[in-house]
Amino acid sequence: MSYLKRVWHACRALCLMIILNVVFVSLVSSGFTSYFPESNGLLDFAYQFGVLPSVWGLYGLLAGLLLLPFTLIPHAKWPLMVLIAFASGVLAVVLVIDGFIYEIYNYHINWFFVEAFFADEGGEFFDVSLKTYLLFSFAAVLVTVFELFLLWWVGFRLSKRDHYKWVGVAAGFVLFANVLFVNVVHSWAYAQNYMPITSISGHVPFYFPIHSRSIANSELLSSLASDQDEQESHIYYPRSPMVCLGPEEKKNVVMVVLESWRGDMMTSEISPNTYALAQDGLWFDDHHSNGTVTTTGIFSLMYGLVPTYLDLVVANNGAGGPVLINQFKQQDYRFGVFASGDIERIKIADTSFSPVKEVVEHGQGEDTIEKDRDVLNRMKNFVSESDEPFFGWMFFNSTHYLYYYPEEFEKFKPTSKPSLIDFKQGKNPEPYLNRYKNSIYFVDSLIQDLVDHLKKEGRWEDTILIITSDHAEEFADTQATRFGHGSNFTRYQTEVPLVIHWPGKEPQKFDYRTHSVDVSATLLTDYMNCENPATDFSNGESLFDTHARDVQVVSSYYNYAFVTDEGAFVQNPVGLPKAKDNDDKDAQGMRLKPELMIKTLDQMRWFKDAPKSKETPTE
Repeated sequence: MSYLKRVWHACRALCLMIILNVVFVSLVSSGFTSYFPESNGLLDFAYQFGVLPSVWGLYGLLAGLLLLPFTLIPHAKWPLMVLIAFASGVLAVVLVIDGFIYEIYNYHINWFFVEAFFADEGGEFFDVSLKTYLLFSFAAVLVTVFELFLLWWVGFRLSKRDHYKWVGVAAGFVLFANVLFVNVVHSWAYAQNYMPITSISGHVPFYFPIHSRSIANSELLSSLASDQDEQESHIYYPRSPMVCLGPEEKKNVVMVVLESWRGDMMTSEISPNTYALAQDGLWFDDHHSNGTVTTTGIFSLMYGLVPTYLDLVVANNGAGGPVLINQFKQQDYRFGVFASGDIERIKIADTSFSPVKEVVEHGQGEDTIEKDRDVLNRMKNFVSESDEPFFGWMFFNSTHYLYYYPEEFEKFKPTSKPSLIDFKQGKNPEPYLNRYKNSIYFVDSLIQDLVDHLKKEGRWEDTILIITSDHAEEFADTQATRFGHGSNFTRYQTEVPLVIHWPGKEPQKFDYRTHSVDVSATLLTDYMNCENPATDFSNGESLFDTHARDVQVVSSYYNYAFVTDEGAFVQNPVGLPKAKDNDDKDAQGMRLKPELMIKTLDQMRWFKDAPKSKETPTE
């Protein structure tokens, strides 16, 4: 046989093994379709039919692209086929096990779960019976037999037949078209908050659909979609109907959120006005965001949920909105939401403010400075025009990279406008840090303007003012080229200020660790007098509860971590978990206790499980 013919046979065998295994793995994982919502339209049906082959097809296409060059090596046909059979077989067995885990625990297997399983030597949390081992072993044997059959069938039969030789090519094009179709449809559904499709992604293991707003207005897809008004939610939030007595005396509530404000930058020099408020109010000096990026940070602040729920909440069209906002609505509060940044694009308006989305306003102006000033003016007008109690929310953006401020606020020098190239080169961070400080100094003046206006309008003594941030900001604190946020889970990217002016409460500085999930829980328990346990509506607890928060779930855009006082246990979408110390250095000897691991895994599934009577999450 000529060399080129051998290469052709090897290519053909590789592609056939991939295509047949995509079909096989799709059948193995078909049990997950029982969690899908009922399809009521052509688009729903087509997406549900194609989503599993799309997930495994994408991995198959990537494997094909990676392995195809190796077909040029003589006698590579069988090693490549065996490699595909082994990888597909392992995946099939994992999916069988994952199906059992998902039905019981309502989350998919991840490396934290695997590590907890093997660390649980006494069987306190995972008491796996002999029958279960035998069942999984039997599944592994069946998968092995099937893969051996595929190797024989493809190796000795299909790849050597000249007739139907283009069937594999056609099947490959169909596979690619299906992958493209499913991801395009999901992008449209995500942009449209179309729950019959977006709610599916959480049920499918190893599925990372793309998000895009560029096809949000596709009339063709809209015409094929079903009416989603009656779609059932797949998140139990709150877990029980809320029973809230309401405030003893109604106060206004204003929440001021600064972009990227780290905790050690709240000082008498950098933010003198907020620092002065901290001396006369409630100052939480070890406060951390549950997100290292805006979307996850604000989500945890408003919902009181750890941010691993974000995709599920988005998929379920906001899950009715935060309990906090809905309780203020029930108390007939007036709402004003004013943001300098575009909170529509990053889904904050569709989630955190979905119950009052019609009042969301964005600051107007030629640049970020003007937009921040416009946000302040809108809030001041809102305060002046409000005769009834109000809930106000502000989001200032000048403290975001590239750090904006008027010339008269250049207090800290020298300064330099940052660039990604400078960051990459590991240049001295001082000029960039000074620019950042100046931007905080500027926004701090806007906060004081708001305080002065509340006092002028006679609202200061009946207004709870909360000042905080969505996440922190690093300036080469862990390594010379590390700047910004969303890249690690150290305090340089999680620790943020939290200062509260709460009329009737004595000034106090709190030194124990708190988190953004605690803020809404505090307002609901300590102000709204909700009788439900906090576990009904939050992963957090009252800020005034002094017991230690020994572990918390913190998330970025693409990964999450279990964060303790020792460091972070980071789970990436692909790969093993990594233990990192408080300076983001590898800490191979650091271990997370099984009980803490189970506690955090329980937090991540608590609002996915249907409520049962007399239940409490793992303490």
